[in-house]
Amino acid sequence: MRNSLTILFCLLYAVVFANEDSIILNYMEELENADDETEVDVEQIADEITELLANGIELNTVDEAFLKKIPLLGQNAINSILRHRELYRRFYSIYELKNCDGISEKELDFLKQYAYIRDCDSVKRDDSFNQIHASLTTFAGRIFPDKSGYKSGAKNPYLGNPWQTYIKLKVTAGSKMFMNFSMEEDAGERFFSTNDGITDYTSASVELRNIKMFDKIIVGDYHASFAQGLVIGGYNLGKSNCINGDILSYEGVTRHSSTSEYGFHRGGGAMISPITKLQLSPFFAIQKVDANLSDSSSITSLKTDGYHRTKAELAKRKNAERKVFGGNIKWKQKRWSVGATGIYYKYNHILIPNSQPYNIFRTRNRKDNYDASVDYKVKFRNIQLCGEFAKSADGGYAMVNHAQIHANSRMSFSLVQRHYTPEYNADFANAFGENSRNQNERGMFIGADLLPYPHVHLRGYIDVYRFDWLKYQVIEPSVGSDCLATIDIGLGYNRKLTAKYRKHTKSLTDNNSRVFEKEMHIWRLTYKDERHTTVNYKSIVEANKLFGWGYVVAQDLTLSRRNKRANISIRYAYFNAPEYQNRIYLSEKDVTGYFSMPVFYGKGHHIGVTGQWKITPRLQIYAKYSGLFYTDGREQIGSQTNEIIEGNKSTQIRFTVVCSL
Repeated sequence: MRNSLTILFCLLYAVVFANEDSIILNYMEELENADDETEVDVEQIADEITELLANGIELNTVDEAFLKKIPLLGQNAINSILRHRELYRRFYSIYELKNCDGISEKELDFLKQYAYIRDCDSVKRDDSFNQIHASLTTFAGRIFPDKSGYKSGAKNPYLGNPWQTYIKLKVTAGSKMFMNFSMEEDAGERFFSTNDGITDYTSASVELRNIKMFDKIIVGDYHASFAQGLVIGGYNLGKSNCINGDILSYEGVTRHSSTSEYGFHRGGGAMISPITKLQLSPFFAIQKVDANLSDSSSITSLKTDGYHRTKAELAKRKNAERKVFGGNIKWKQKRWSVGATGIYYKYNHILIPNSQPYNIFRTRNRKDNYDASVDYKVKFRNIQLCGEFAKSADGGYAMVNHAQIHANSRMSFSLVQRHYTPEYNADFANAFGENSRNQNERGMFIGADLLPYPHVHLRGYIDVYRFDWLKYQVIEPSVGSDCLATIDIGLGYNRKLTAKYRKHTKSLTDNNSRVFEKEMHIWRLTYKDERHTTVNYKSIVEANKLFGWGYVVAQDLTLSRRNKRANISIRYAYFNAPEYQNRIYLSEKDVTGYFSMPVFYGKGHHIGVTGQWKITPRLQIYAKYSGLFYTDGREQIGSQTNEIIEGNKSTQIRFTVVCSL
């Protein structure tokens, strides 16, 4: 390991992770304390935000809907920008942002980088088809030593080699046309092992914008999100974002541009505005999906991990078909809007989930289902209300109501009430909640966002909830709570200290069939120093308590060249979390398009080295080395049969090449 590190440092010393995407890194930090049930396609979010900011933020024309799609901007900052424009009709300089109360230092630094004034800046939005741009991204990565599934004596051996690879092509024509094409092969999957392509996963989509009354037309793979996500939602940004913005900020149909093999639709969708105040959004999809089938060919569950490495996994690939038809209609006014959403979906096999007490309300003994909802949004002075009421074919209902109160430019509050009955079934819902499914849950969330002093930012929430029916591993109705408090203290130019505390309470059933409450306490202290152009660092200390204790100490160091063409980012972490329930997640920098959140469980050391070299303005190379060394006496890493690594050391390498045409 020591020799490998020496060679890697020699190769990457002049390399950079230039232009750190602070938006995505901040969002990744919000996901670190999320539950294992939370599934978020960060790659998709990164692509959408990158595209969103490609032409900058024109302060005099940008609307609230655009600003809400940027996770780094809180509602206070958005309101301040819009209020300034209403009072003075327009911005004459981006430096006027300093006079807008409610914009934090972090938000101001971000706006300085992306905001511009059209009359005073040469940056223009290109609305023609003439300017064609393309980018090609190739990726390769693997783990050493090989896992047991690659060995000749494995009981269910992997069919392919240990390398994960993908290719992504993006083509844009001004701001009118966008195209994506992706091919990906997971580690262990074999080329030409399927009947419908060279690689295991292939995705493509084409999007046209602002063609007469069509705001958007998408053909291929896409996501759809409407209202608060009770009928269909692409993704939500979690509880922390609920303090600052809407529960669901992304509405409409969006191209699927990531390599995630689940959670998208394959077909077409459009957003149509026949008149200014009316918007229609029809969509449809016909696609093959992975499923677990019983002996009678009924669907017991959907397979969502996207892996087809063994013969057993490959047999489940695209063995069911699903058809989806739906749409949304919305009537919009300046201060209010109302809408309705409906969706119908049908499988080619009967749905019969496993007969367990906790899932007896799931859709069963039929092939199809439908969900429908009505939603509203009202804005009155400093108060904004939004909500949705939905009903499913099974007779269940769900509703969520969200209130945002902006007392002044430095103080805002958020309240969310939700009630999802056990009978409510919506396979594509992704609304606010504690569970991965919006079912069998009711609760109340209260959050606050305060700026009491110019360099002090306080955020926090309290969420209490109840499950009226049984849950997985819980044999009776139960309750839970989730509390978070965060304070950011600015210590001068580009220096910040952040302290965070979280308490999460859930119910579980022990070996004696008794239900008890478990309490997880998490403390984190983070210090960032980004004053220098060539050397920056971040220190992290986190500890948690659940029956036992676990902790991690991490140090990040970034070395950059002054011309920003190359830098190197290094992380060292020492962790001690003997029990699995005390595992700790820490996001870290990685090659572009790949997002790392390693889990620390056991006792040992971790080192990660990430670099980028901007060879020319059109060619960039990224590289990542990640190593784990356990000191707790273990003789193997992992527990699943095919995933076991012999010994106490594990190494990952990843490479990405980005070529702009």
